[in-house]
Amino acid sequence: MTSYLAEFQATHSPKTTREAQLAIRRFFQYTVMLAMLLLTGIGLAGLINAAVASTATIARGSASTALWISFVFVGLPVFVGMSMYTLRRLKDGPREQNSLGWAFYLTIALVGSLVTVMSLVVAFLAELLDDRRVDRTILVHAVVWTAVWVGHWWVAHRWVPRHGARLHLLLGSAAGLIATLTGVISGLIAVLQQIYDRIFLVSVLGSGLEDLVRPLIILVVGVPVWWWYWFRHTRDGTRTTLWLAYVILLGILGGAVTAISGAGIMLFGLLQWIVGDPSSATAAGHFALLPGALGTIAGGSAGWAYHSLVLGRRPQQERSEVDRVHDYVLAGAGLAVAATGITTLLSVTLRALGARPITESGPGDSVAVALTLLVIGVPLWWRYWSAIRRSREMDLTGELHSITRRIYIFLIFGVAGIVTVINLIVVVFITFEDILDGAFGGATLRSAAVPISLLLTASALAWYHFTVFREDRAALESEDAESAEAEALAPRSVIVVSRDGEELIEAIRTRTNASVSSLHVVGDRTAARSLEDVLEVLATGQHQRVIVVLRRDDGYDVIPIAE
Repeated sequence: MTSYLAEFQATHSPKTTREAQLAIRRFFQYTVMLAMLLLTGIGLAGLINAAVASTATIARGSASTALWISFVFVGLPVFVGMSMYTLRRLKDGPREQNSLGWAFYLTIALVGSLVTVMSLVVAFLAELLDDRRVDRTILVHAVVWTAVWVGHWWVAHRWVPRHGARLHLLLGSAAGLIATLTGVISGLIAVLQQIYDRIFLVSVLGSGLEDLVRPLIILVVGVPVWWWYWFRHTRDGTRTTLWLAYVILLGILGGAVTAISGAGIMLFGLLQWIVGDPSSATAAGHFALLPGALGTIAGGSAGWAYHSLVLGRRPQQERSEVDRVHDYVLAGAGLAVAATGITTLLSVTLRALGARPITESGPGDSVAVALTLLVIGVPLWWRYWSAIRRSREMDLTGELHSITRRIYIFLIFGVAGIVTVINLIVVVFITFEDILDGAFGGATLRSAAVPISLLLTASALAWYHFTVFREDRAALESEDAESAEAEALAPRSVIVVSRDGEELIEAIRTRTNASVSSLHVVGDRTAARSLEDVLEVLATGQHQRVIVVLRRDDGYDVIPIAE
């Protein structure tokens, strides 16, 4: 009972209780501030819009006006009061400024207002250019939320949070990058589509300028945001884990997936024309997908190449967990695409073996899809899986202990195992159902073509990754055994008898993790060894306590002490 009370008091000390109270207070404080900020912004924008409207308009929208007044009446005083309280806490010391609650509030307020302003400006410019009409409601909301963003930007740089100080900069960079690439890809597609139509199609409807309006609007909004956040405040900063996550996962991985998707669309169109059933009788009509595919490839490749250039070349020993996420995600994506292609090809083959009826459509489109998936998926998986295997050879410990590798292997193995079991049940059910009905034959093979294909593909994937798991487990067990053996053989206590043995002491500590002490006297032994010999003896010897003596001729001797 006494020990229990002591443990309870230790875990519920006044300091621990106070920290818990502060965390709860900050959670409710900043959550309520965000909610009141949202209500106040919506209400102010609605009241400003109503104030410049006619009396008749206000009368018709009395319910909306009353709602905006209630938002401002309740939200503004609460937000102002809590903001003043927060400012006072920030001025009292760095404790509030360094809290997670403060970083959370600033990040949500800044990123939320930024995305809102971007969406409103795009909508306002689209209305202005398409319909030649000024949408006053959108304009008022855009101005209000721009003011919210500017105010919080100033506050964020006046009281910089210690935790997640750069998170809102990276999220803003991501918003600007996505908008910029969307505008670039959409603009390229519109331009290429007009060129294609003018060259290959008989009639051209319209001038095509309308199709360029929306991409240009998105670019006008996205480019300044990306420049302000990325080039001005983020690109040349410290390469933290969040910075690497932005560059590798969003910039490089996102660009690669976009470019590969465009290449897949183009390849499928080509294969469908050769071996499939084209949707159009003419080549010009069928290959109208080329502008979209080429625009997607160009935009994705540009983002991929730029962020690869920013990242630069890094030595293998600097491989971080973010690098592993990049490699394993791309390897997994390639594996999933390739597995889908294999499944599709097997399904087509089994249906052909099952004497497909003549009334069914030809398998050409399915073959085109399968070949497209294989051509894209297999090289993608092989490229990154080979890089992962090279990394495993160069840094066995780091790669095998990586949480990303474990999640990847268990995820692939688990999903493949589940798919195998489910489709095995389906195949058995279809088979015995046809046997009992007396209809077992080619129709059975056709009905079970998809589950059989999934069963075969998933079984192969499960077996391969199970062998990888076994290799990793064997390597880890061998590594653990070697570490345990070295720890058991290495001495726990070493006395260095020397006049000036700092180098020896540091080397022994690094190699053996033993407790090392020095007597700083001169020894006189008969057998001399080099420093490497001494370290080898300490690493492989059977004695737990030894004396290392430095001779006058700079030789060493190791003397075991009886246990």
